[in-house]
Amino acid sequence: MKTITSKKQLREFGLLIGFGFPIIIGWIIPAINGHIFRMWSLLIGFPLLILGLLKPSSLAYPYKVWMAIGLALGWVNSRLILGLVYFIILQPIAIVMKIFGYDPLRKKKSNERTYREIKKDQNFDLTRIF
Repeated sequence: MKTITSKKQLREFGLLIGFGFPIIIGWIIPAINGHIFRMWSLLIGFPLLILGLLKPSSLAYPYKVWMAIGLALGWVNSRLILGLVYFIILQPIAIVMKIFGYDPLRKKKSNERTYREIKKDQNFDLTRIF
């Protein structure tokens, strides 16, 4: 599937990477680790910033590469996170429920012909719903 990127999207990409890359990679992460500003981050950020302002269409290829990397990381992260949620949260809950014999679907009625439950008569007073 081919996506069409507009000049506005490419300009926003150039500005985001042009400002964001030096700030995050060059300043915030080194500051957390006790290091000084990394000047080489400006070598990546500044040209993208200038291209984003002057000629956004030249950022089409870097934008496609960036989106492909993002798509791959999103695919991996979603499976990783969902797998961790399953094995860390849902699986232990299921084991505890099985140990204590809790059957929320009431599937262990072996002597019954059907799983249908007949509800008891409930008197409703429609003048006092809540």
